[in-house]
Amino acid sequence: MIKIDGMESSSEAKTYAMTYLHNCRISNEYRKQLVNWVGTYLDESMLENIIAYKNSEHWEQPFESIKDEAENDLEIASLYASVSEHFNIDMMVFEGNLLSIFNILLSRMKHLDKKVIAH
Repeated sequence: MIKIDGMESSSEAKTYAMTYLHNCRISNEYRKQLVNWVGTYLDESMLENIIAYKNSEHWEQPFESIKDEAENDLEIASLYASVSEHFNIDMMVFEGNLLSIFNILLSRMKHLDKKVIAH
């Protein structure tokens, strides 16, 4: 289990995001896209599977490609937001928080991946 600053585990980060998404007022399609994003990029076991796949396929920069994919997928998810949701400061901050949490999780996994390879 990976500790994230201010949170006991990555599952707590995922729970925080899911709780927020189920309690905020946004369109159903936008919510669905964000829930899918959280389920993919804030789930430690899902990220481990993605990293293992990219390593098995010998990607040159697996962590950078995962980061790019996460950013692109979040941008695509935001396309499902209504016009008023695009200008909702709370959602802008929330999406920024999602990326921050993801980047912390990914960097910790990258650090662990290097330790495993070194031994």
